Amino acid sequence: MGIHYFYNFCIREIDDTDLESDILSAVRKSYFASFEKIRDKITYDSEGISMLYDYCIERDKPLRWTVKNLHGGTVEEVLPADGDRYYLCFYRGDQLFKRLLFSKLHTLLKAEYMDDNGAVSCYIEPRKIQGGLCLLYQDSRLDQPIVLYAMPDVSNERIEEQMKRQYKDYTVEASTNEGVVRFLSDSQMAHFREFVDKVQAAINNEEETSFVGSDAPLFEKINAKDFNMKRNLSASLDISEAKNFGVVAAEEEAVTIHNSVDDIPDVSDTPAVDTNVSENKSDENSVALSQSTEASGAKPDKLIKADGAVYSYYGELDASGNRSGYGRTLTDLGRTAYEGQYLNDKRSGKGAYFYKDGTLCYSGDWSENVRHGVGIGVSARDGSLHVGKWVNNKPEGNGTRITADGEIKFVCKELSDGCTVLMNYLDDDTVVISKYDKNGSKLSEKKISLIDN
Repeated sequence: MGIHYFYNFCIREIDDTDLESDILSAVRKSYFASFEKIRDKITYDSEGISMLYDYCIERDKPLRWTVKNLHGGTVEEVLPADGDRYYLCFYRGDQLFKRLLFSKLHTLLKAEYMDDNGAVSCYIEPRKIQGGLCLLYQDSRLDQPIVLYAMPDVSNERIEEQMKRQYKDYTVEASTNEGVVRFLSDSQMAHFREFVDKVQAAINNEEETSFVGSDAPLFEKINAKDFNMKRNLSASLDISEAKNFGVVAAEEEAVTIHNSVDDIPDVSDTPAVDTNVSENKSDENSVALSQSTEASGAKPDKLIKADGAVYSYYGELDASGNRSGYGRTLTDLGRTAYEGQYLNDKRSGKGAYFYKDGTLCYSGDWSENVRHGVGIGVSARDGSLHVGKWVNNKPEGNGTRITADGEIKFVCKELSDGCTVLMNYLDDDTVVISKYDKNGSKLSEKKISLIDN
């Protein structure tokens, strides 16, 4: 699709605005999705600081936008510019820090940052190039403006994760219709390619970590990184393909799951600004927002802020407004991160979690946001499965490891006396049977050929 709209800008060295949860970006994104009028007053609570937003965006009229703190001080406001254009001004204390210049059609034309004397110290200006948009960046320290280009996409998911966490050699971050995009100069682009090559080389040289060790109990040798939930908070799956976990086996008594997948409206095109006022008392911070009655699309039952992103929840709530019962939590793109049962605002019961690329990460039992019980985990690294018992987010005890090709690698069996037997299937069609006591010490081991002599 490519970048067609810019919603906000941040120069990395001087602006720490979190564009992933930026209200301005969410409102503008919603408007450009439908070009329908959006009018609302909301309270946004981030890191213990509450801001009062009052805004209206519609065709052929300047944006109305005022943000005040709880003491009544103006943090953001709109001021007129020449012609039919207008500025959205951002203040730090009593001093103008940044202003965005918009056309009468609400197109973002320029971002300017001010020095201590109120003069423009640097600016960012979108420019059209063949195949998309770039940025023209001017700093008072530079003799002439430089061109910034969007950071290239990285197809390898593991490299992409490391880039997001570690790579900081970029000049500008922009919220766009393609999400948050980083922009680099020519020299930074060369550094970017070198960084990608180094990460790829490290992955290629990485030694495969075995699930089975020689003298340690099984649960100490499971590679927990294969089933790392922290890195998958932005997991997604097209909700049109999601299945109803309320279906039961034929021999079991049929039950009705209220607010199941089939009852939840299709929100794949719901604007990101669609919101409800709610309070989240779990380890995720709350977002106190209200949805404009004029914006289209289904309203979420609750909004959740976690790791700098805003998630929408559709499903059952208890009397305190906590997620309890059956529901689905979606990303701002309307894609599923988790679907299943909740209790007291945490994943508890039966449910499924998905990787960012839409593949399954885990399906099974949960207890207070961790995988605990019986379930199936899928390794992002090699597509292998672990089927069996899970304790505190890790495979432990009874379980089977199966490769992506369907080959059994090992079977672990807990005995009634507290000991554990591990059957490790080797590539030469032999199986090594090891027995461990309840403390993890090896008691015995023997190797058996599976081929008749």
